[in-house]
Amino acid sequence: MARRPGLHWKVRPYMTARGRTSSRSPLLIHTLVSTGNRYDPVLAASLAPATRSLYEQARRMCSVAELSASCGLPLGLTRLLINDLLKIGQLVVHDARPSQDLALLERLRAGLLRLT
Repeated sequence: MARRPGLHWKVRPYMTARGRTSSRSPLLIHTLVSTGNRYDPVLAASLAPATRSLYEQARRMCSVAELSASCGLPLGLTRLLINDLLKIGQLVVHDARPSQDLALLERLRAGLLRLT
């Protein structure tokens, strides 16, 4: 088993998640989260190591997938721990504003039509 920075090598993910496998509000892998201006060092010190690692990394806005990779945690566990932090109001979910520039899409469509 490869050693992961977010978990002790003897702790299985289902133990960290307390047996939970899913949450009520699923997070997509590209969902952006951060602590916003809510970072609390006292709270960080009281969190479990895996949760603390996520909380520290979320000081800058990043996606769920980035948090999972940077903390060395499985994606499912990352989603559960982020939901826990969201429930206590310590993380903020940011709108992933889709870039729907119609002019760009029209140019792309025209270019693709020229190729056919």
